[in-house]
Amino acid sequence: MFSKILSPVICSMVFVLLMSSSCGSTLDYTIETTLNPYKISPLTARMVIEAERSCSATIEVLGESPIKQSFKANSTNLEIPVVGLYPNAINNVVVTLKYDGGKIVDTVKIKTGNTPAHFPEISINKLSRNEMEPGLHACDIHFANNGKFNSGPMIFDDQGKVRWYLDLSFAGKMVSPFQRLKDGTILMVSRHVIYEFDMLGKPLKETKISANYGMHHDVLELPNGNLLICIGKKGAFINLDGKNVVSDSDFIMLFDRKKSKIVKEWDLAKHLDVSLNELNFFRPGDFLHMNGLAYDKDDHSIIVSGKNLGLMKISWNDKLQWIMSPIKSWGKAGRDGKGFDTKPYLLTAVDSVGKTFPTDIQIGKKSSAQFDYPWGQHAPNFMPNGNLLLFDNGVFRNFENNVHYSRAVEYNINEKEKTVKQIWQYGKERGLEFFSTIVSDVDYLQKSDNVLITSGFIKNGTHLSAKIVEVDYNTSKEVFEATLNLKSENGNKTSGWGQTDILYRSERIKLQF
Repeated sequence: MFSKILSPVICSMVFVLLMSSSCGSTLDYTIETTLNPYKISPLTARMVIEAERSCSATIEVLGESPIKQSFKANSTNLEIPVVGLYPNAINNVVVTLKYDGGKIVDTVKIKTGNTPAHFPEISINKLSRNEMEPGLHACDIHFANNGKFNSGPMIFDDQGKVRWYLDLSFAGKMVSPFQRLKDGTILMVSRHVIYEFDMLGKPLKETKISANYGMHHDVLELPNGNLLICIGKKGAFINLDGKNVVSDSDFIMLFDRKKSKIVKEWDLAKHLDVSLNELNFFRPGDFLHMNGLAYDKDDHSIIVSGKNLGLMKISWNDKLQWIMSPIKSWGKAGRDGKGFDTKPYLLTAVDSVGKTFPTDIQIGKKSSAQFDYPWGQHAPNFMPNGNLLLFDNGVFRNFENNVHYSRAVEYNINEKEKTVKQIWQYGKERGLEFFSTIVSDVDYLQKSDNVLITSGFIKNGTHLSAKIVEVDYNTSKEVFEATLNLKSENGNKTSGWGQTDILYRSERIKLQF
């Protein structure tokens, strides 16, 4: 017979379940369950299983979107992580213990509290699971906090239920971007701290970097596990009209994770015309506003997304390869504007048969149905065919503020000929309902040959939302769409920093430890 004892249900307290077995079974065991063991991941738990014989465990959180995990460890004392609990529910978690000679199957009940009131309302607008990439929906989301941001990355399921989140309010500032590295580590950065956690919220490592560096916008894991990070540096200036102006967001650093140190830097200002300011609406020194990185493993180079200047490719040995931007007004590179001429590095826009577009398209004054530059873009990344995929926000398209659409767009770049060709796009046809002036993301999904697109800041009057859409690359048919209705409860709902919620990025990942 089994005896089960569950402690009183109090939010954020420890729940204990003891089980023993006789009644024809040959395994005696106990299970102790601790909800939210590290106090920042409320929809997770840790199970400690003690048994008289060595056994292995499989667990499954039951529900409309069940989460099942098997663990290889075979022992009389197992520590099993549980992820994917439903909020505000008594979760049924099936535990299967296999041992030499048989197995035991039992159910543990774990009660959880509700998600915070400021979380978005999530609506599933389209769901064709058999046509979708496997996994659930991970959001790099940040909540208004009266002029700052509280970061709370979350994962929701196909029914729009939040099944995992981290409460990172202890950092007191924005911590981003949320990502899982190849070894399963969750990694994010604030301005001066690199944070590493496991899926239970257990702190694995916290690395402080020099106060002379400020991390922002993007962190990219390289194949060897090191990190490329967008940074600004104290004491960096550019010369504008004879005056030294503080610059920001214009360096990249290479960070060695094992040795916890900076091993290389790239100064982007020495490759670019810092005087270009037609799309700089923040401050004079923010000529680039770097917001994304991609790594080209084929030639060991770096693609840089600069919100205010377009995209550029920098070699590992710090040489400019090309610039993709309207060719209007480009001059000499360098912090003092006395470097090399940037014009020979500008890509020429061509159509599907390689014919050069007219000058008004090359300079960005007009767009063509076959080609448009990205405007205020985010999230560059490579597709398997070597083409560049990115989210084109469409901010001040054609240097005007009267054409409003955002899109995912694919470009083919011929480095030898210095040309760029538009191959594919999605989103233009949706107009304002998909238009995001800031943030946002796009990813190619290899298993399904789909594209996951995040429009992270959609304004309709005073209403603010975000959309996550998965489309078939070959047909542009939507196979998944979710709308996140953002509440901005702790902000004044203006577009000021930290006054509205934002969905920076989203990923399709498997919810597992």
